[in-house]
Amino acid sequence: MLSTRDIAVRAGPMRWNDLPPEVQHSVRLCFADGIAVMLGAVRLEPAVLPFAAHARSHGPGPAHLLAGGTAPPVAAALANGALSHALDFEDTFDAVGLHVNAAIIPTVLALAESEGKTLGEALTAMALGAELACRLGLSLTNDPGARGWYFPPMIGAIGAALAGAHLLRLDADQTIAALSLAQVQFSLTDALKRAPASDLRAVRDGFAARAATEAILLARAGVTGTDDPLFERGGVIPLLTGDAADPAPLAAFAHDFLTPTLTLKLWPACRGTHPAIALALALRDEGLTATDIKAAAFTVEPPDDMLFEPRADRIRPQTAIGAKFSIPFTFAHTLIHGAPGLSAFSKTARHDADVRALASRITLRACAEGAGRTAHLTLASGETDRALAPPPPLTAGSATMTDLAAKFRDCIGDRPDALSLLHALDTTDPEKPVSDLVAQLAYPDPSTKKDTT
Repeated sequence: MLSTRDIAVRAGPMRWNDLPPEVQHSVRLCFADGIAVMLGAVRLEPAVLPFAAHARSHGPGPAHLLAGGTAPPVAAALANGALSHALDFEDTFDAVGLHVNAAIIPTVLALAESEGKTLGEALTAMALGAELACRLGLSLTNDPGARGWYFPPMIGAIGAALAGAHLLRLDADQTIAALSLAQVQFSLTDALKRAPASDLRAVRDGFAARAATEAILLARAGVTGTDDPLFERGGVIPLLTGDAADPAPLAAFAHDFLTPTLTLKLWPACRGTHPAIALALALRDEGLTATDIKAAAFTVEPPDDMLFEPRADRIRPQTAIGAKFSIPFTFAHTLIHGAPGLSAFSKTARHDADVRALASRITLRACAEGAGRTAHLTLASGETDRALAPPPPLTAGSATMTDLAAKFRDCIGDRPDALSLLHALDTTDPEKPVSDLVAQLAYPDPSTKKDTT
């Protein structure tokens, strides 16, 4: 079984040219995808705006805020991190249900700008952080939700801490300290999944990125933590599951890479809704309309029961992120209007009377381990069962920037400068300073806008 020290030692010597070509390609694509989604959140998710304002209140600093302005690195990591999951459109490690780069990208951006690092250095750090997060997720032997934890951002914070420690060239002792210090600063309870009025589901990774960034800087300054913060009694994995980690997924850390298996979303909603969206699209292709669906009862497996409860909010979502976590809403909207883009979750779209009427006829039939995923449809012509399956995934290893062109446009809107930069990231010189890229991608500082009235 690897220890935290083994992981720190293995990660330490890795450099950009050590990464296999498919990993280099994958991490470039995930980086561009993540930034596009973050820029989209600036335009479309009001819940992120207080984080940018809070970061600006710390005064100018060496790190750009994608929402405009600059700030010290810890504040920038919080503000940019609040953007990364706000649209629920970023990359996913489907084997565990982790958004591994949601905390890693804002952490790496803040530190790379502050420390004058290159794109190649930032992407190498990102690849290692994502690798650790994926393998920690696979090592879980029990469901952390059963113990009251909402674990994806907690594991993301650990991946971000390793990424930042590598970026700043911390030694093994300092890296262990950074992982320990990240752990003690950040946790989330399972309650956030069932709190429809809370913004936490949208902005959660900002707290993970802030904890990781602060931990890295404190570790470099000499603050120490525990000896084996990932695996010791009370370490991250035993804390989450009540059990030791499965050693098998961890054995290949920094030898084989899972980054090419990360999937890139083409629909901006919780991955658990995607089979229902795919079914709705198939029914549309068959010529069915909302009036043909008298009722639909879904059988799913945990934790997808949360996509039906609390029922009132899943039928009439109060927020965009609430709608993205609703099978009744996403199924109804897709059947009526087609594949969802970002506008599908606007206030106007959430108040669509026809969508709400159909959503009210969508229920949870059963949720249990091993129950499978099906929809029992009551149609005007009779009853039928349909299997639920997502469309073939778009993986970071096989996708291209062209595959993401429509998504980038949906996220960024009328900013051809940013679109060009993102499309060029798959060939951008790895020696290019990260600060040059971020300065061009960020929105203007709203506090410097001239009054034209």
